[in-house]
Amino acid sequence: MSTISNPPAPDSASLHAGTHRTVGIEIFYFMDRWADDQAAYFDRVRATGYDGVEISLMSDNVADYDAVRAGLRMHDLSVACSTGLTERTDVSSPDPGIRRSGIEYLKRCLEIAAQLGSPILGGVTYAPWFSFPSETDLEPYRQRSAESLREVAATADAVGVDLCVELLNRFETFMLNTVDQANAFIDLVDHPSVKIELDTFHMNMEEADLGAAIRTAGERLAHFQCAANTRAMPGNGHLDWDGIADALDDISYSGWLVVETFPNPKVETGRSTHAWRPLVDDAMAEASAAARFVRDHLARTPELPA
Repeated sequence: MSTISNPPAPDSASLHAGTHRTVGIEIFYFMDRWADDQAAYFDRVRATGYDGVEISLMSDNVADYDAVRAGLRMHDLSVACSTGLTERTDVSSPDPGIRRSGIEYLKRCLEIAAQLGSPILGGVTYAPWFSFPSETDLEPYRQRSAESLREVAATADAVGVDLCVELLNRFETFMLNTVDQANAFIDLVDHPSVKIELDTFHMNMEEADLGAAIRTAGERLAHFQCAANTRAMPGNGHLDWDGIADALDDISYSGWLVVETFPNPKVETGRSTHAWRPLVDDAMAEASAAARFVRDHLARTPELPA
């Protein structure tokens, strides 16, 4: 695995010079397999009108970060990084050795995110995706996870990257489904570098009022993903996007807005996320339409306090 030799962060001033939130897309939208070369699809991100791209540091294919940086510069893209945990890096595990592996893994990801110029490290950073322990009392898992992330947060602070905990629906995790749960969890971590990541697809299942949930997250909200209630592209379905925009404005949210869906049920990325039926008819055209929708409806930046 190559390392990055202290290069400057990508210059994104020309992309969003204070008048818009950064509009991005999750790179896996364009990809068939998790392990394909993410940088090979950066041209599609730019061609469909996005300011930036969200990439995963978990995929085994991300071995050459200098090539990732070169691709970002070539296509004039900002970057946001995410990751995830496995059973071998589970920071909530009863096994202290496994927790230690997860802590060190997240620290390395934070360092890479900082070198790439990402403001956050998002994803399911508190437990493995689709992991459901057999115990009746699951609170010890939250306690161990919070304790682990308290140590990881010190690295996040040192490198200037916020560590986000992504809230998922109940069918994908037991640990963090709602903003109220996330706030209680972050109180346990007790470090300002740990923040909340929200996704409208998951929120639609778990929150009674999406706008109220966003306001409850408040200044802890550091990353925001957009999809319809069906996980089709934003702008479809029944979500109140104007209400979501008002809530983001009310908390002076100035982070990323990332379109995230896995639309093709015939490929690994879609099957792994249970698409089962096509969510788009024309991937490039609908990605372009989603970029316009998010920019028009959500990307306005309110007056921020001095």
